[in-house]
Amino acid sequence: MKSPVQEPSSGAAEPFVWPLGIDRSLGVPVNTQLRGQLEYGIACGDIPRGARLPSVRELSQELGVAHMTVAGVYKELLGLGLIMTSRGRGTFVAAAPQPPPGPDLTRLTRLLSDTLARAEGEGYSLRQIGEAMNALIARGAQPQQTGVSVLLVGLFADATRSYAANVQAALPAGDRVQAVTLDDLRSGRSHTDAQNADVVLALAHRLNETRALLPGREIIPVGFIPSQRTRAALAALDPMIRLTIVTTFEEFLPTFLSGVKRFAPHVLSIQATHLHAKDLQSVLDACDVATYATGSERVRTLIPNKPALEYRHVVDPRDIGGLVLPAVEAQRTSRKTPSHKPKKELS
Repeated sequence: MKSPVQEPSSGAAEPFVWPLGIDRSLGVPVNTQLRGQLEYGIACGDIPRGARLPSVRELSQELGVAHMTVAGVYKELLGLGLIMTSRGRGTFVAAAPQPPPGPDLTRLTRLLSDTLARAEGEGYSLRQIGEAMNALIARGAQPQQTGVSVLLVGLFADATRSYAANVQAALPAGDRVQAVTLDDLRSGRSHTDAQNADVVLALAHRLNETRALLPGREIIPVGFIPSQRTRAALAALDPMIRLTIVTTFEEFLPTFLSGVKRFAPHVLSIQATHLHAKDLQSVLDACDVATYATGSERVRTLIPNKPALEYRHVVDPRDIGGLVLPAVEAQRTSRKTPSHKPKKELS
């Protein structure tokens, strides 16, 4: 089934379509399937930012599901910050953030306030601090130039390191990309790293979770797409094999199945399940090859003598070029051309 989606400002422009459907044979609740497909489609760019989504009535009629089911899913996606509503116009995928125009003055104020408090704590008077600061400014003193520090917040440690390597490869020498997970932030292990980073990136569908853990920080959401290695491995599969696919989260099962079929349309025998299914082992025992989602690495231990390949993603190069690089360069420029002079001297 195809669900029409139109650009919000396209007017009479031809609508484009993206595949969306409910597979009741998967044993995954309808609302979970729908939410997973929309969430993944937005994160991967299959449903472009700014695109208009079908109305609740349109989508419920097309998919043959209850009006309340679609409304509930849209409400969840609103809560995740993935979509937005406009009175009288409809529901849209949240637009991409604009690259930051310059340095974060709020952060600068916080840094200077911390420095001032530390200096006073060590016994320096405001006059002495002011004189020292004025002397530094008069000499045009600059901190030692270092590369831009980028922090990428992901879900799984190994995959996040891989995503960080994708971004690192696009940056000039000297810039540094550090990978941390949401669990690292929740535990407080990487809080300092996050506060010291010049640019913070988050997975698009985990943006609100990241924001909640890093209040006050500007965070750039990035999407991801299946890697070339994943696509090539699926295309190379023997058409006669029995393939089992395993997702980490059941809501992504329909989308995962659709993705595998897209890159391996020649493989006819495919069974789909998720990591927490009760029949996982028996489904794996019946296959020749397994493909598993990131986070389901346990599949390898369940079938040690069978080939198993991970459905790995990479950060969407369009987001690296359109969002990450401009943000990094804005940080670099702000260091080279300081334009913020103190309005008054400390005394």
